[in-house]
Amino acid sequence: MSLLLLLGMFCLFLAIGIPVAFALGLASLGYVLVFLPHLSLEVLPQQMFAGADSFTLTAIPFFILIGELMNSGGISSRLVAFARAVVGRFRGGLGIVELFASMIFASFSGSSVANAAGTGSITIPAMINSGYPRGHAAAIESASSGLGAVIPPSIPMIVYGSIAGVSVGGLFVGGYVPGVLLALGLVVVVLINARRHNYPADQKGTRSEILATAKDAIPAILAPVLIMAGILGGVMTPTEAGAVGAIYSGAVALFWYREISWTDLPRILTNTASVTGVVMLIMTIAALFSWIMAFERIPTLAAEFVLGGVTSPQMLMIGIFFFLLVVGMFIDTVSALIILTPVLLPVALAAGIDPLFFGIIVSVTLSLGACTPPVGVVLFVTASIAKTSVEDVSRSLLPYLAVLFGGMLLLALLPDVVLWLPRLAGY
Repeated sequence: MSLLLLLGMFCLFLAIGIPVAFALGLASLGYVLVFLPHLSLEVLPQQMFAGADSFTLTAIPFFILIGELMNSGGISSRLVAFARAVVGRFRGGLGIVELFASMIFASFSGSSVANAAGTGSITIPAMINSGYPRGHAAAIESASSGLGAVIPPSIPMIVYGSIAGVSVGGLFVGGYVPGVLLALGLVVVVLINARRHNYPADQKGTRSEILATAKDAIPAILAPVLIMAGILGGVMTPTEAGAVGAIYSGAVALFWYREISWTDLPRILTNTASVTGVVMLIMTIAALFSWIMAFERIPTLAAEFVLGGVTSPQMLMIGIFFFLLVVGMFIDTVSALIILTPVLLPVALAAGIDPLFFGIIVSVTLSLGACTPPVGVVLFVTASIAKTSVEDVSRSLLPYLAVLFGGMLLLALLPDVVLWLPRLAGY
């Protein structure tokens, strides 16, 4: 009865339009007042503080700052120019440019929304001017922006790692194989649609243009190389690597590209603090919600219930995959991770599933919700840039979602493929 009331209040608050963080907080407060009236309310802020009291989580503001610096420092335009010179000559090349640029930008933004705003503001207008329908141009950017939470560094993976006690470096390395495979699948869809609708090809980039744009983009591309080299080399923790990456990105934007000045830094830092505040607010309140679920023994009951009807780890992963797809369509990735990881991880461990593999699949699958209706944030960003409706973008997005969902379902059944690179790196 108490569990039904808790979940019922949460769903009711979501249904009437209350943001996820506050819906979690109000449901938790209502539960405590009704079922734990003798509990001191001082416990609530204590549990909220405990949810943010993790050294691993201090990496988040640094990676958000890297994305802000790269977005404001002219990095996106240089990445798009480089991608366009390399692959723009193919039919449907602008779509491939969008995918290629998103993959590179993903490697230092860690955010699907940052991807959509950073590369989409350049590539979507270029595609529309070249004859792509507005909805299709926005759909390609929406699908490719999902890679922002797949290719490291990834904020959802940092969150999962801090909750599950799993190596964030291992999660980062494990994101490369799904990221590359999903990107290749999207390229195939882009090429098929380009031939079917006879989309134009861009001019072939000359060798001098490729070299010039590559030279201009190298300082930006070195940022993720520096971050991952520090983590994989055991020289830096993810938090330290984020700090070094932020300093490097600031130096590139200020002194190499010179597209921001010292007077822009207060605005960039304010934006970073604002986004970090939203993420940490969700984390702290969701931690309180998770504490209540643990008090109700929900993880233990869920493990006993699920394992009683599941005959194999593969069947369990299929069920969890489809469950996460539905959740990701309605709840943002960070909130869903904090709520569901304490519930689903014990089930996975009891079934013999590797926690590193499980974390990669959960993080990526939930992240796809950012580009799916009805509440995918990326859809609203790309539709706004393309000056079209979310419905128009959603229709054009269907074949890309089919590839993303099908690819992730296949990877959820192939742990050796996902874990190949982390094992090679010693995780």
